Amino acid sequence: MRTRTRFLATVIASALAVAACGGDDAASEPTSAPATTAAPETTAAPETTAAPETTAAPETTAAPETTAAPETASDVDAFVADTQDAIEAFLADTGVPGATVAVIAPVDGTLNEFTFSAGLSDVTGDVAADPAHYYRFGSITKPMTSVVVLRLVAEGLIDLNATVASYLGDDWIPSYELDGVDYAGEVTIRQILNHTDGFAEYAFDPGFYIMVSSRLDQEMAPQEIINWASGVGPLYAPGTDYAYNTVGHVVAGLVIEAVTGRDALDVMTEQIFTPADATDVYLPPGTYPPDDLVAGHVAGELKAAIDLLPGYQPYREDSVVGDFYDVTVAPQAVTRTAGWTGGGLEAQADDVARIFRSFFHGALGDAELSEFVTTSDYSNYGLGISVGEWEGEPRYSHGGGVPGFRSDATHLPDSDITIALSTNLIPYEPDVSSLTDAILDVIAAELIGA
Repeated sequence: MRTRTRFLATVIASALAVAACGGDDAASEPTSAPATTAAPETTAAPETTAAPETTAAPETTAAPETTAAPETASDVDAFVADTQDAIEAFLADTGVPGATVAVIAPVDGTLNEFTFSAGLSDVTGDVAADPAHYYRFGSITKPMTSVVVLRLVAEGLIDLNATVASYLGDDWIPSYELDGVDYAGEVTIRQILNHTDGFAEYAFDPGFYIMVSSRLDQEMAPQEIINWASGVGPLYAPGTDYAYNTVGHVVAGLVIEAVTGRDALDVMTEQIFTPADATDVYLPPGTYPPDDLVAGHVAGELKAAIDLLPGYQPYREDSVVGDFYDVTVAPQAVTRTAGWTGGGLEAQADDVARIFRSFFHGALGDAELSEFVTTSDYSNYGLGISVGEWEGEPRYSHGGGVPGFRSDATHLPDSDITIALSTNLIPYEPDVSSLTDAILDVIAAELIGA
């Protein structure tokens, strides 16, 4: 039995390394610090933060009536057609079953929303992808949690440099020991937001998958994730390095609850979802989408690894869909709740785009926005956001990956362009950010550079 467990762990570890199930794309999972980490002046929130009435998302992928091609250079019809073509080409190149995409972009001075979908949300059920479907956006939850924390910083309820223990008590984690030193009392709020806390990533740990495969129908509590991290111990002394992880943002969710006395989901809804007019956003176990029309798929080595997990064996026959394994055939309780405020978001893409854009347009004051996008000395990751550039302008992004789904969100503050998208397969090449880049190229050609 022990030999079989070691074999399973080896296979799963290899598959997870390839799939990056719980993390972000390369742009969102940095390893070295950029030359410039300070927030650019162009990211300050404008005086007008509410979305204009013309930004309501259309029900289909066609351009809404409010975005009809004007008599100026912008070509909205070409943008809609070319974006749809880019999404369909991406699916054909990668083998991804389906995708949902939302774009917020200015057209001749007026902000417009567009939604797109392509392929199948469920291969077995032959369900066509639709912008109204609820995809899992994974780690794109992290910047949302970070923004709520920063809003509570502005209210004086949280200090970024204070320790987690000062809010959750000295026993918030059983122990956090490395080389004979217990760092449980030293981890700070800033560190849990910028991944310098030393936590390992449970989504990359084969032992975690073997453990949870035996309880697929049971929800996972945040403290269980912290207890797992305690057992693994820190990868390094907190504050001395960077390692992407979900544990820190789960801890952040508990801090939000501790300082407000309310459920984290309620606080997130009040602080960022409702102001962004995001009404189709869910965070299990607090809330679940009203339907499960989207199936999540895995392929390649990850499919082979999941095939070996004992807990998935009863569902294996029904889960195989050609070259894919439909992981959503098996019970989803543990999968949908483990990430919580670090990776549990399920939503429609247009709402994700609105929320993501709001971070840079009124959700944060200048001081908090600067903190949000200022990176540590060890990566190009701020307090829950990746900092980069596109065509010479700042680019803020975050990827998301959970079993069955791969997602991406990007905001360009200078151009005021936001893209949020999710796909229902993991892993594949080229990765999901290549679709974001393709859509940005279309925007540049048809809406900006036309």
